[in-house]
Amino acid sequence: MEEQIDILDSDGKKTGMVCGRSEVHRRGLWHRTVHIWFFDECGRILFQLRAHDKLNNPNLYDTSCAGHISAGDSSLDSAIREIREELGISKNPADLIYLFESKHESVLNGGTYLDNEYYDVSWKHFRRRKKTTDSPTSRSRWILFFLSPRIGTDASYKSSKICQSS
Repeated sequence: MEEQIDILDSDGKKTGMVCGRSEVHRRGLWHRTVHIWFFDECGRILFQLRAHDKLNNPNLYDTSCAGHISAGDSSLDSAIREIREELGISKNPADLIYLFESKHESVLNGGTYLDNEYYDVSWKHFRRRKKTTDSPTSRSRWILFFLSPRIGTDASYKSSKICQSS
């Protein structure tokens, strides 16, 4: 069965209507998604390469982890589920820090895929055990990205041996 999604009005409030994911995007109905950004001890963000068979934006780098919020689910529960499904990592809700909500409208694939969404953005500090090297065949890549003075100012970022050797 296709994933069912709560429909929102243009102000981000639930309407009480639920539709399948394909109908949501065919009709351009407002809905909610989650985006989780993983930062390492060097202040870099993890981006994932989208699969070649995705309906929109195939073979492009995207946020660390993201997905639709299924009907009846909370943003936090959906974030934990997406982390487990996409990255194979188990996290607790307390591990995530909520950052902000954003509204996004886009028309893709010649107008056949309408993406009108509110997305909840959270972040997680991801402590790597050893230096990793990004390769051209990798499905993910760490990229230096400064989000705000609040994130990445921890002294461990500056003193980490992993950062100094990267």
